[in-house]
Amino acid sequence: MHARLADLETLLHDRFGHQSFRPGQLQIIRSLLDGHDVLAVLPTGAGKSLVYQLAAQLLPGVTLVISPLIALMKDQVEAIEAAGLSVSVINSTRSNAEVAEDLGKLRRDQAKLLYITPERFQNQDFMDALRRLEVSLFVVDEAHCVTEWGHSFRPAYLLLANVIEQLGRPTVLALTATATPWIRDEIIERLGLKAPKLVVREIDRPNLFFEVRRVESEEHDRRMLRHLLIGDCDEYPAELSQQLCDAMHGSGIIYTATTSAAKTTAEWLREWGIAADYYHGQRKKSERARVQDAFMAGELRVIVATNAFGMGVDKPDVRFVIHRDIPASIESYYQEAGRAGRDGELARCVLIYRPGDLGRASFLAATGQLKRTDVERLRAGLLAHPYATRRELEQSTDLSKGDLTRLLDLLKNERIVVERRGRFSLRAADFDPAQVSLEGEAHRHAYERSRLAMIRSYAETDACRRRYLLNYFGDDSEDDGCTMCDNDMPRATEQRIVIRPESAPTESPFAIGERVKHNTWGAGIIQRVTDDSLTVLFDTAGYKTLSTATVYEHELLTYPNSALKHN
Repeated sequence: MHARLADLETLLHDRFGHQSFRPGQLQIIRSLLDGHDVLAVLPTGAGKSLVYQLAAQLLPGVTLVISPLIALMKDQVEAIEAAGLSVSVINSTRSNAEVAEDLGKLRRDQAKLLYITPERFQNQDFMDALRRLEVSLFVVDEAHCVTEWGHSFRPAYLLLANVIEQLGRPTVLALTATATPWIRDEIIERLGLKAPKLVVREIDRPNLFFEVRRVESEEHDRRMLRHLLIGDCDEYPAELSQQLCDAMHGSGIIYTATTSAAKTTAEWLREWGIAADYYHGQRKKSERARVQDAFMAGELRVIVATNAFGMGVDKPDVRFVIHRDIPASIESYYQEAGRAGRDGELARCVLIYRPGDLGRASFLAATGQLKRTDVERLRAGLLAHPYATRRELEQSTDLSKGDLTRLLDLLKNERIVVERRGRFSLRAADFDPAQVSLEGEAHRHAYERSRLAMIRSYAETDACRRRYLLNYFGDDSEDDGCTMCDNDMPRATEQRIVIRPESAPTESPFAIGERVKHNTWGAGIIQRVTDDSLTVLFDTAGYKTLSTATVYEHELLTYPNSALKHN
């Protein structure tokens, strides 16, 4: 579908109230109107939702928007309705009568957008109703959820590729705020995107000040937190110290790894005279809503939360984000820290780092690894219940939703199992579980372990933290210093000894983004280059940091057509 720029700008102004497109938006909209799949990596605040909301007004039929959280869905729907556009919403809070009414609006072309959670596709009656609609655009918001290896957060995202095919293969838009090259490839593969247009906006957040505070015990942790919130403000150069001090007196989020730590931390803050409360998934829904509403209204200055809080919470004036516990990956850290400073003003992002917490972070983030016994249990379930639904297989095998979904995908890919209308059966009378390859599971666990190593490296590096983060996400920033992290603006109380080489380092032959091959770990992409090391994201082994001298000495890496040799 060809659309003139003037027509798109008129629609943007008249229906959505914006004067001009933000970088990347127009490219995405035109690609969608031309029928191309798109994977868009846009930072928070870049206007991800507008691209499909506007495109939906020009496309025939219905645009489906798959959103992971009802709260996120609610905020977006309210914004659309405020613009005078009709929209339908189907989730667990809606009654059967309301669902029927919304489907009727779509059939009568009274609404162009339908927001749904991914679990809804497991309802066969709902799928039958969708197949009677003309679906032109299938939008997957927070698309990185599909790459989380089917963990317990949202295993339903792993069903979306099959749903897309059942709906006649509409154009697909996958949206995410942070995605490494590895994650981008996973999104493309798991959603079955066809020759997608890739739109990646710069993810740098130049108004965020990054720092790490190392502690050795919980008591030290408590003292450090108190110091950050109500201590002296003279650690950095005067002007910067004042700005960071002002930030700490504003609105903030403190993340903890556990629910008990969230409650305890909130109690500390109240003892120190700070209006604070805690938020986690085990609190009653009414209590979570009360705490979130109070924080959004400014009645609470600080909210202490597990990672259950934040997605879809659009509070632009968050002045600081503190992590009391180290997250299990750079992706998680950058997404959560990025909830600060969405208004473009300076904000402070602090990681309180206790090396002993790394083991707990690994345990909390770990997903179950499929074992041969899991394959045997599913085989028994399929033999006992031919043409079984997922729910029936869950009950008969006692596998978790995530493990069952991953295992069914594995068996479908190996052409052992076939799915028809939400039911699964064996293609042959039987199969040998010992012949099913679980090599992919080993790769997945190697990747998870390597992500933890990368967040540890971030916490312990003495180089520019911003550059480290940007390199991790595939941005080849080579700036020596950003003046917006503690390593570039060291605290006055710190004494650093920097040992420099006798001669200037020679220019590295390695470049970020290039593909290389290792003798043992196979193919990978260079993610980070320093004077004496480089980090490679290998397709099967995850992240590995290698000594440049060792790479030269043993010729460990090759480019596609030539060996790397020390000159």
